[in-house]
Amino acid sequence: METLGRSTEDPAPAVDGTVFRGVIGSFMSGVVVITTVSDGQRHGATVSAVSSLSLDPPMLLVCLHANSATQDAVSRSGRFAVNILAEGQGDIAERFARSSSTDKFDGVAVSVGQSGVPVLGGALAVVECRVAEAVTGGTHRVFLGQVLHAEATEGSPLAYFRGKFGKLELAQDAQTYLRLRRLVLSRTFGPNTTLDVESLANRISASPSSVYYALTRLVGDNLIARDPARGHVVRPVDAEASDDAHDAKLAIELGAAELTVGKLTDGQLAEFARLAEATGSHISAGRFTDVESYINANSAFHAYPITTSGITALRNAYDQLSLPDLMARALSTEVDVSDHLVDDHRRLVDAYRRADLAAAKQIIIDHNERAKATQRAGIERAGGQL
Repeated sequence: METLGRSTEDPAPAVDGTVFRGVIGSFMSGVVVITTVSDGQRHGATVSAVSSLSLDPPMLLVCLHANSATQDAVSRSGRFAVNILAEGQGDIAERFARSSSTDKFDGVAVSVGQSGVPVLGGALAVVECRVAEAVTGGTHRVFLGQVLHAEATEGSPLAYFRGKFGKLELAQDAQTYLRLRRLVLSRTFGPNTTLDVESLANRISASPSSVYYALTRLVGDNLIARDPARGHVVRPVDAEASDDAHDAKLAIELGAAELTVGKLTDGQLAEFARLAEATGSHISAGRFTDVESYINANSAFHAYPITTSGITALRNAYDQLSLPDLMARALSTEVDVSDHLVDDHRRLVDAYRRADLAAAKQIIIDHNERAKATQRAGIERAGGQL
């Protein structure tokens, strides 16, 4: 085994370890957990020193502290898995970063990989390797792993920067997402249009990785669908799909009414009334004067009782319907608007003030039918499909 070290023929001044740690901490990296099994016992450690080494054959380079139990287990077993953590797995990273005599895998979703090593559930990607070579470098053991199996899911990685775990969202990725989102909402791409990553990257002068990231987020926004055969396609919206989304919203709003009517404070009621009036400022003579502003005001009004219920899952379910996006694709200043839409908002606030649950529910039901009709009119003007 080769030992890596400084050549005696070319001595260099020693750098203080604390200084070096601070400098190298300025490098943002992904976070992985190395897992293995040896003599029937599972081992795992959080590391950030992982690198692609070769594509032919596929190989990885992994560094583990020479004194760690996981390093010793990898050396004995000759195999390991690189679990690339997703952005919501900071707790997993912290758990496996600790030196502990307790079972780090306790309470963690784990399966057995194709090579027999433990694989962490929910990881963004997993690469299983066989140790091809190992060398010593200072305080660490460097393993050169030949890839036996690799798989990945869509999502964003957990990042490590200056000693902290967090979400990685580069400015370029965020900008690409917003640009593609605007193109979809403006109907630049027709329904069922296949979106090719390379073509989009050339069109908007962005990197393919940023475009792929943006498309993944748009799938979560229900604006893009992932077709097994065609890849990413613009999700078509017709009157039936629009009605289904509004009826789902109705169920959520009726549940929120059960939880909030008669329970809002005077301050909350005043804010609810303010939001109701804000929606009316963007309609004149039966037409929208500013569609985008109306959509934002309308969304804030409808979300308010759901938010004040205090149930995060209920608000998340409402957000996942992506109704503002659906409205943006269907509505225009040419769509006729019922005068009752804004009146319904005011009447709902009044029912809340009177703590009249039955009246509030009926207003919500009637309003939903009017909103569906307005949305259908926009879809029909667009040819029956968005």
